[in-house]
Amino acid sequence: MKVAIRFGVALLPIVIAKAILPRQFNYTTTTIRIFAAGSHTVIDFSYLNASGHNFWIGKDTASYCPPSNFTLCPAGTVTAFENRFGEDTLGMDTIVAGGQTVYVAPNGALSFTFPHSAYLPPGSSYQGFQLLGPLRPSLPGVVRYNESNFLACPTKGTQGPYQIFVDLKEVGDDDVPGGCVEECIGFTGFTAAFQPEQSGEPAAYEYR
Repeated sequence: MKVAIRFGVALLPIVIAKAILPRQFNYTTTTIRIFAAGSHTVIDFSYLNASGHNFWIGKDTASYCPPSNFTLCPAGTVTAFENRFGEDTLGMDTIVAGGQTVYVAPNGALSFTFPHSAYLPPGSSYQGFQLLGPLRPSLPGVVRYNESNFLACPTKGTQGPYQIFVDLKEVGDDDVPGGCVEECIGFTGFTAAFQPEQSGEPAAYEYR
């Protein structure tokens, strides 16, 4: 149940912040991955993957590279984010012209823009992401959205795959795929440095 799990997650960012996090942004890498932890459930230590212009736990990363660019195509099997070094925005680690921006949809869903488009549905927000970096590269960082953590919402009953939402009070039963927000699992988003197969190579040409 979402409410019960929130209490288990709430203290974790505080403990980590005191133990390993500085008071300001302190990333030293250009790209990161995000994984779930702190829920004490099956989703812990699972990475968030891009698919269908939303983010999921339990779905594979969906990406595309045009045949004309085949010789330069990254693997595209990993979902990685651009770290904006203290700015309150996130982008996808892609080659496609114009990039792809991460945003929060009006229903609270964590989403990303289509390739070659900066369009956001009315009521969406791409600002407000907070990145707390680790003191050392071997330690995780933390990502939040306007001081809020995240929800992993099952598609059928309590079963995955799980769609990712920001844990906002406005998120209701009609917004989540399973039709019951109380079945969503609250978690803290942690970050890990992304190591590409080739130095400097983005994770994907574009995500879909």
